[in-house]
Amino acid sequence: MRHSKIFFLSILMVALCTTTFAQMKPKTNNKSTAMGGSFKRFITKTPWTFGLSGHVVDDDGKPFQNVFSPSKAWSSLYYPSRLTVDGYFQAGFSFQGEFAYNQYKPGKIINGEAITSKWTFFSTDFHVKYDLNELFGQTNWFDPYVTGGYGFTLRSGAPKPMTVTSNVGFGSNFWLFENLGFNIQTMAKFAMVQYTSNYLHHSLGVIFKVEGGHGSRPGKLGKRYRFVGKTSRR
Repeated sequence: MRHSKIFFLSILMVALCTTTFAQMKPKTNNKSTAMGGSFKRFITKTPWTFGLSGHVVDDDGKPFQNVFSPSKAWSSLYYPSRLTVDGYFQAGFSFQGEFAYNQYKPGKIINGEAITSKWTFFSTDFHVKYDLNELFGQTNWFDPYVTGGYGFTLRSGAPKPMTVTSNVGFGSNFWLFENLGFNIQTMAKFAMVQYTSNYLHHSLGVIFKVEGGHGSRPGKLGKRYRFVGKTSRR
């Protein structure tokens, strides 16, 4: 069953990446020039979204049971410790890198057992995201999405402290202004190393969009969105 999940997630990621790169249409017969131009435009012109979040790790070894048991299963810090960088590509697709730090305190249930010492948690992930507004129509302030990818997780006190994970999840951006809002996300991470556990990763934080080579200047708030009433299409 576990290998079937990993296989399904792998197929999903291949499909997402294939669809993304299939939409790259060079404007010239010189493939190297076209690819170079696309990469340069992606770096210099695309909107970049930076995020700072608080996050919760549910790592009790039963990620889909006792989901709302924060006293024993959830690990979190009192300060934001998750960083994200999101680069929009095209047709609703974007690429995201994230880094998260946490601590497991004595008494927490980790992989089915109560730990007796403090552990360090660290994860880094790379995801492909798809904006569901591409299917349902633009709402301006509300950007729900699905996401998937791969990552690396370190648990300092575990018998096998390091694992590669296959990730799938969903979330949404809620924009207060055109370039300032907040993000909420839930991710299921499936361990790909034997004797390491799957876990859930929840986050809530602030995001800020830099428009790159066009749009509003970095640091200047754009148009403020209203959460009620009609919204115009972008």
